[in-house]
Amino acid sequence: MNRSILLVAEGEHELSVGRPDAALMTVVHRLLGDGFELSTSGKRIRELSGHIHPGRGDRLGRKFIGIIQYAERQGYDAVVILMDHDGYDSRPKSATYAQEAIVTSLPRAVGIAVQSFDAWFLADHSALSTVLEVKVDMQPDPETISDPKMRCQTLNEIANSGRSLRDVYSIVAAIMNLDILRQRCPIGFAVFAERAARLKEAISNKS
Repeated sequence: MNRSILLVAEGEHELSVGRPDAALMTVVHRLLGDGFELSTSGKRIRELSGHIHPGRGDRLGRKFIGIIQYAERQGYDAVVILMDHDGYDSRPKSATYAQEAIVTSLPRAVGIAVQSFDAWFLADHSALSTVLEVKVDMQPDPETISDPKMRCQTLNEIANSGRSLRDVYSIVAAIMNLDILRQRCPIGFAVFAERAARLKEAISNKS
C-alpha cells in the first residue's frame, strides 16, 4: 500500500496544483522513490497559515507545526513543507524547530530553499543546457544569487525556448543530478534531502 504524503509549498513553480509533473513533486518523488503517493491537496502555505500551534516564540516554526498537525488530522502518513529563504535568516531555524518538534510524531521534512526554490535549477548547468537546448555555463553558487528566479528567467529568454519557467523547472527536475544539487546547494537542498531521507526511513519503520 502506498503511503500518502502531503506536499505544502508557496507557489506555482513548486506545486503547479493539479499537475503530477510539478517540479517539487518530481524532486520529492526522486528523493523518496516508489511506494509513496504525493498530494498537494490544493493547499499552499498561506492557505494553511491559520493552522498555528499555540504557544510562545518562533511564530513561523509554530505555523509549520500547525501544518504538520493539519496533515496528521487529514490522515496523511507524512508531510513535506518547503518555503523560500527570501533573505530571512530566521527561517532555517524555524524549519529546524518544526522538524525536531515532539508535539507530533508525524514524519516530516521541513525545508528552506536558499535563496529560493528557483536556485535549485541553476545547480546543474548540463541539465539546464539540455532542456533549454543552448549551452549554459556553470552558474555561480546558486545559494549566493540574490534573485535566482530572474537568473532563470533571463536564461530562458536568451534560449528562446518557448516554454514557461514552470515547464522548464518541471523538465529540469526530472533529469538534474541530485548529487550535484546537494553539493551546490548545501544549506537548502542538502538539508532538505537529508530530512526527506529521514522521513522515508520513519515511514518504512512503521510498515
